[in-house]
Amino acid sequence: MIGLDFSINDSIREQVRSASSKYDVSYWRQIDQEGQFPYEYWNSLARAGLFGIIIEKKWDGMERGILDLLLAVEETSEHFSGLGSYLYLSGSLVAEIFSRHGTEGQKKSLLPKLAKGELKISIALAEELTGFDASSIETRATLVQSGKYALSGSKTFVTNADLADYLVIFARTSKPDSFLKRSLGVSMFLVDADNSALKKKKLERLGMNFVNSFTIDFQDLMVEESNLIGDLGKAWYDIIEIFNLDRVLTAASLVGTGKLALKQASDWAKKRTVFGKVIGSNQGIQFPLADAAAQLEVAEVLSLKAASLADQGKNFASEAAYALLCSTSAASAATDRALQTLGGHGYYKDYDVERFWRDVRAHKVHPVSEELLLASIAERSLGLPKSY
Repeated sequence: MIGLDFSINDSIREQVRSASSKYDVSYWRQIDQEGQFPYEYWNSLARAGLFGIIIEKKWDGMERGILDLLLAVEETSEHFSGLGSYLYLSGSLVAEIFSRHGTEGQKKSLLPKLAKGELKISIALAEELTGFDASSIETRATLVQSGKYALSGSKTFVTNADLADYLVIFARTSKPDSFLKRSLGVSMFLVDADNSALKKKKLERLGMNFVNSFTIDFQDLMVEESNLIGDLGKAWYDIIEIFNLDRVLTAASLVGTGKLALKQASDWAKKRTVFGKVIGSNQGIQFPLADAAAQLEVAEVLSLKAASLADQGKNFASEAAYALLCSTSAASAATDRALQTLGGHGYYKDYDVERFWRDVRAHKVHPVSEELLLASIAERSLGLPKSY
């Protein structure tokens, strides 16, 4: 059996608690209702250095492991924000792209600012018809003159595009039939988010209202060749481990949100009195909540296992899929049961659990659908033929 290290770093939890303590559920309720980005919370995390957990010290980061980052995400989710935590600490995902594949110049100019929360960089990968399948994207980058590419295409689900300083745009630099594998020929480019060639349109959605998502159209967007990230044509292979890390952190955020929802429900069940006794004394209330708690514990262990393997430099793709699949199911069950426990009150925004339910629901399809996770597990772990 592979050796795993689940050593829990209480200091990182304490840092998160200190930075997040005054931003309770009422703060996040207001953020959700107003659809505003939580700048105050962002700045609090930045002052604590929490955006730099896995960034090297020479770039002003903490240089800690994935497990510590996971603990920070889960801690914030469980005690304060629900899924609000994930997208802020997920700035580490963007930093990891540059840490692994950026030029020295890109690292020097971007990583210290990312670590301090002074930059926001959004990833522009998904497209309307191809989703997050990088091998099928239609956006093109054409070398038009020495040192410059012209990018043309359309992207969707670009989070925080209205606030971003830069975008990481995925574009095809070679036709897919030029190679034996369609996954070759895709490249990443760093683009100034204020470029006038970018036409942004906000997307309206069910939940996750603390951030906005956009579609972005562009034609002949000129980008310097020096803004290429990683090797030309190999972006898919550069980004795949970042996707796996994304799955692990999303799993941690879902676990924390599920636990937060169960706490709300349990607190309610201990004080809500019907027919002369608190409803929490009824097994019809207790058992579903207990079952949801058990599911969340399993999902947490799976996410810890994946993070431990990542820190050891081992392949954790299957474990990341297990963690995300189980955490999505567990958090969905927990938030739904919490809403049910509160009865009619659970459907109203003053009681928060409806927000947890809305936010968690997004993760049955994002960052990857449950069906694709199952297909991946079937292929990787069971040796079944590829189904997609």
